[in-house]
Amino acid sequence: MQRRRTFLWLVALAAFVAAASAAAGIDRGARPEKVAFQLRIGNVLPFTGDLAAYGANLDQAVKIAVALQNESLKRLKVGGISSKLVASEDGQTQAAASVEAATKLVKVDKVNVVIGEMASGATIPVAQSVTIPNRIVQITPTSTAPQITSIKDNGYLWRILASDELQGRVLAQAAVGAFGKGATVNVGARNDAFGTALKQLFVAQYTKLGGKVGAQVSWNPTQATFDSEAGKLVDGDPKGFVMIDFPETFEKMAPALVRTGKWSPAKTLMTEAMRNADVLKKIGGPAVEGLRGTAPTSQGAPARAAFDRLFKQRAKGAKAYTGFEGSAFDAANLAFLAAVKAKSSNPARIKTQLRAVSGPPGIKVTFRQMDKAIRLLLAGKDVDYEGAWGPTDWDKNGDPGSAVFEIWKYGGGSITTSKIITFRG
Repeated sequence: MQRRRTFLWLVALAAFVAAASAAAGIDRGARPEKVAFQLRIGNVLPFTGDLAAYGANLDQAVKIAVALQNESLKRLKVGGISSKLVASEDGQTQAAASVEAATKLVKVDKVNVVIGEMASGATIPVAQSVTIPNRIVQITPTSTAPQITSIKDNGYLWRILASDELQGRVLAQAAVGAFGKGATVNVGARNDAFGTALKQLFVAQYTKLGGKVGAQVSWNPTQATFDSEAGKLVDGDPKGFVMIDFPETFEKMAPALVRTGKWSPAKTLMTEAMRNADVLKKIGGPAVEGLRGTAPTSQGAPARAAFDRLFKQRAKGAKAYTGFEGSAFDAANLAFLAAVKAKSSNPARIKTQLRAVSGPPGIKVTFRQMDKAIRLLLAGKDVDYEGAWGPTDWDKNGDPGSAVFEIWKYGGGSITTSKIITFRG
């Protein structure tokens, strides 16, 4: 009997000590198990082509994110885990070049995650031809075409900026505000996935609000001249114009519009790709002074101000800051946190954790609490990453759960924000 009591007392004591040790271990940041993997990231971004004004800076943002991740791992003495930007390839804002670049990253560089492209017309073929068939996670920082939502991606395609389903509504509201209720506007757009879809969305929303649409014109971004399209766009007597284009193409289109004598930038609304003061200065006053537009924005994002400072401190040889850099930064951080939670760099396991690290119910963290985030995830806890671009909170389709848009105006060499519109859920 005495032995039995002694045995039971020892079992109880052992259980108490184990529980106390576990609790103390978590408090001290102890790692519950040995985990070893390298997350291999590859960028496909536009260093040339229509969106070349943005690509290099987004690449810098990914490099900064990867550096921060490895610095945190070193501080925490997590020797088995690392993150690496294996290569950055030029997608040229084109489908064929982007597919070739992504294929190289997947087949040769053996990446687990592809970040890119910026343009929807490049992102979609990369997904359909490369990342989805090869079961590689792809996160596009800026592609907004609505069709991305419904692609059969088996959970491998994600995006940071919201669908143009929302921007179509914002652009229609901006047109009513700029030109008056019931006004006739002529609409022009580049003939690609982004331009075609957003033009259709705008027309549907604007007519729903009582507006009238006159001429509708599309153009091939690679054509040599735009005089014919410019003439069609100014046909009739519209109150204003809505144009959906990228900088390199608009730089060639603008002189043709000015030559018509019937067009004014002050009577024109454009979209986010043109929200770049350096680009507009280069094009020149007669074609851009007074230009207005809509754009997704990260104004008010949880970590925007801190990231702005970080980028300016760490970016090497960067172009003028555009505000879109945070989208690529968040893409890299979310991929890394999902890998840590999965305790693996296997894309099939990463994709199952992306939604978990991007939204509730986990403990909220920004990039400034990367140490804390890693420690929590390795201890089996949940985190909710609050980004430089926004909260993200990915839904079942890999779309962000909230979005903020602005109505902007260019004048005197700078861009100002006239209105902020927020969508939640």
